[in-house]
Amino acid sequence: MADGPSDNELKGVPRVMLWIASVALVGMMLVVVADVLLRLAVNRPVRGSYDLVSIGLLVMVVFGMAPVIARKGEILIDLIDPLLSRRVLHVLGLCTIFGTLALFLFLGWAMIGPAMDAWKWGGYSLELGLPNWMLWVVAFIGLAGILWTVVLRLRRTLRGEGDDDPHPSEEGAL
Repeated sequence: MADGPSDNELKGVPRVMLWIASVALVGMMLVVVADVLLRLAVNRPVRGSYDLVSIGLLVMVVFGMAPVIARKGEILIDLIDPLLSRRVLHVLGLCTIFGTLALFLFLGWAMIGPAMDAWKWGGYSLELGLPNWMLWVVAFIGLAGILWTVVLRLRRTLRGEGDDDPHPSEEGAL
């Protein structure tokens, strides 16, 4: 079984984001279990369970990506890696980091329009009546943490820090 991420890989923003994502996951599980048990036992489901699970899923996804990026835990397909030199693997790693940065910058840019619409025109969640713009704020906070983590990983890679192995071991990867 794989060891958990080291303190060097997950410190600062990625560690905080990992804890927030973990709390969201536990919260989602507790809400679902309570909803099912209450519905079964007394025919009284948890009010707002749909919204709570939806919000928890949003938090878990956007706050859970930064720790994965920080520890190089992305899905790895290393068909050609054994054939390439360490320098070429380093260049491919840089391309991956720049691609990740471009992807999340594009995602942030694409989120601006719908977020502005949610602010301008309103809209509320189905059961709890929470304004939709609040969910967009959570998404942008998570995206800021992801971008921060990508920039830190890029800086570490350019400096050659923590580059003993360009990829985690098979046990460390997904």
